[in-house]
Amino acid sequence: MVEKCGLPEELTTVLKQLVMNGGIRMAGILLYSYCRRIYQVDDSTAARWMTAYFHREFPQQLQRHQMQVAKTKG
Repeated sequence: MVEKCGLPEELTTVLKQLVMNGGIRMAGILLYSYCRRIYQVDDSTAARWMTAYFHREFPQQLQRHQMQVAKTKG
């Protein structure tokens, strides 16, 4: 059985600081890279984990970011 240990405290702190300062895109890149490197998963799995993390931890900021992206595309 695999034991869930979560993200390191330092990474969680940096992600929180980036998101609260408007850098959710950079936080996403950081988390995606961490998942790829540490857990050695493929692109789609890392992207899915990153999305799930932001939906769980920062839903308001993620929604705001998605609205901004939609405005620039459309």
